[in-house]
Amino acid sequence: MAKGLINIAVKEAAKLKKEIEKNEEKSKRALQRTVSDFRSRAPGWVSTSVTEVYGIKKSDVKRCFKGAKKAAGKIRISGIKVDNIQLTYSGRLLTPTHFKMKPATVPAKRLKDKRLIPGQAIKSDKRVGTVAAVSPVAPYKISAEVYKGKRKEFKSANIFLGSNKGGGFIPFQRTGPGRNDIKSIKTVSVPQMITNETVAKNINEKINDGLSKRLEHHIEQEFKK
Repeated sequence: MAKGLINIAVKEAAKLKKEIEKNEEKSKRALQRTVSDFRSRAPGWVSTSVTEVYGIKKSDVKRCFKGAKKAAGKIRISGIKVDNIQLTYSGRLLTPTHFKMKPATVPAKRLKDKRLIPGQAIKSDKRVGTVAAVSPVAPYKISAEVYKGKRKEFKSANIFLGSNKGGGFIPFQRTGPGRNDIKSIKTVSVPQMITNETVAKNINEKINDGLSKRLEHHIEQEFKK
């Protein structure tokens, strides 16, 4: 599980601090409203920055802020000050299902030639013998769009789609002759996406601009009263 932290310096912090020092009570209310704005808008700023580079859905990134079950990772607002804010994040390597994987399920097309497999490998309501003849699934290719607009095929040998414990299908690769000699295919994690040079820069700019504007707006509103 990768983890990390981003520190974002707020533009014109010195100017804003001077305004805040003029009236502690009004400034405190302005800061509280800015914090509230940031908590509601940060998921949008971060998800937009990530999806400008990666093929993941915005909703998958936003779920990381909510601590949703089975989310792609976790992103937490760990601090906010006039001149600096922090985002802490963690997450596991993700399967291609998060990146517009094709096909999403095992194709229905089968080969005409049948082959024998152990009967216990067949899931059926009907009685199956020790050996059964089945039509194998026709060969298919698995691809994903990890980077936005750049779909790539997984060309390693012995890759196939398998059940993800009843939660759809994910790609696996055989690592040996045994039936259970397989491993799931992984791509990138939320921390890796956030620390991508372009993504990190975009996040910094979007939060910096957005937060500065909201803070300045609330300060102006308070001091007009």
